[in-house]
Amino acid sequence: MKTIDQVFATNKKIGLMTHVVAGYPDLAATADLIRLMADSGVDLVEIQIPFSDPLADGPTIMRASQHALDNGITTNDCFRLAEDMANKVDIPLLFMTYGNIPFAMGMERFMRRSAGAGIQGLIIPDLPFDEETDDHLTLAHKAGLKVIQVTSPSTNKKRLEKVCSIAEGFIYSTLKVGITGAGTDIDDQGIAFLNRIRSLTDLPIAAGFGISSPEHVEKLMGKTDMAVIGSHVINLYEKKGPQGVARFLEQCRHVGS
Repeated sequence: MKTIDQVFATNKKIGLMTHVVAGYPDLAATADLIRLMADSGVDLVEIQIPFSDPLADGPTIMRASQHALDNGITTNDCFRLAEDMANKVDIPLLFMTYGNIPFAMGMERFMRRSAGAGIQGLIIPDLPFDEETDDHLTLAHKAGLKVIQVTSPSTNKKRLEKVCSIAEGFIYSTLKVGITGAGTDIDDQGIAFLNRIRSLTDLPIAAGFGISSPEHVEKLMGKTDMAVIGSHVINLYEKKGPQGVARFLEQCRHVGS
């Protein structure tokens, strides 16, 4: 399996990172979707561990998470899914979750189990770098995991400088303030913020929140290294099935080829 660093070392004009909710609509379908994404040229997949009280999820992902929870999907199911997928795809897998999940399991145990399942990185938007409880950054590093730092256009200059100084792997930035969700446009504020990040670090940048068309991906070329597509993939899956998702990803992949 490629590492996160190897993915960003390629010379693509822009890569693709996609998002799935583990257990939506069921675990078998999630596994099929991850394989489809890898086969469609996606570079990274973040697997969301469903959680009942999210911070940044929009209505589509909230609905998918609640569906998974209603069907009894547990964190242990997510570990098993990740382990299965890590043996079947050659692209890096990340967990996206909220702080309550690792706290409930025990931070160190969660880190060890994530790494053991083949996960390479964690995105935990409500667990920032200066959260002192259990020193999650140290425990993640001990397990061999990268903790991806999350920023948004509301991040002030001083904090952004600090984030850039301690970030690893890549920086994940939202393109807008608020919650996830497919959008119709990418505003100038989001683009301007990506430029601010770029001026502070040589680390790769992944940008998401609102990307729902190949034109959006094209608009981000030169501004970010990776386009993150979440809610739109779920919407497509519901309306047009796996083949609809595959066609869309193929269109987006050609933007960066």
